[in-house]
This record gives sequence, C-alpha cells and structure tokens, in this order.
Amino acid sequence: MIKTAIVQLILVLGTSYALLGQKMIIGTVTASNGKSFTLMCEQIDQLPSLSDTCSVSKDISGTKNPFGITIQSGWLSVADAFFLSRKGNIASFKIIRETSDIVINGKKQEHFIKGKKMKVTWK
Repeated sequence: MIKTAIVQLILVLGTSYALLGQKMIIGTVTASNGKSFTLMCEQIDQLPSLSDTCSVSKDISGTKNPFGITIQSGWLSVADAFFLSRKGNIASFKIIRETSDIVINGKKQEHFIKGKKMKVTWK
C-alpha cells in the first residue's frame, strides 16, 4: 500500500515538473509568409529569448482524421521557430524548419493559416 502511494506520488511530481517546466504562448495566426509568422497572443507565460528554439503546434480540434472521425482536442507539432519580437500582444517568429508535412491530393497543406490557433513552447 505504501509502495503504491510512493509510486503514484513520484508519477504526479514527474508529470507536474514536465508540464510546469515548459513555457508557453498561445495565440492566433495574424500573418504568415512561409518563412515567418505573427501571433495575436491570448496567453503569454513569458517570452522566449532570441536564442531559444521554440516548438510550434497547431490546434487540430474539430478536424477530421484520415478515417473521417472528428478529433475532439489536440495539438500537432508543425515547426521549430525562433522568437523575433513582440509589439503589444503581437509576437513574431522565424520558422527554422517545418516538422510536419501534410499532403492531400498531391498538394502540400499550409499550417500557418490566418486565424488558426497555435501554441509555442520552449524550455
């Protein structure tokens, strides 16, 4: 019984550390040119430094998977980026590399669409 409680405590603490160890910005894409994008920020924990490599994920809630089933909630990692600047609640990022390519009927799909909700994380 005590061993089980200790294992559960370790799992809870480990998960909490993993979640709290990441810093995050959540916002909506306002502009993109393929090499950079800007977000209108809804939530800013803090700003990354100019040297932090950030992981960018897009909200895939409400989209259909390849089997036609609607996804209830989730994030898809789409790119790595560097933070460039912030003016008010608008943050700018430079795309280093895309980490996810989605092709439908031979056409590559754009991830950074105006109005799309995105999450930027870094450590």
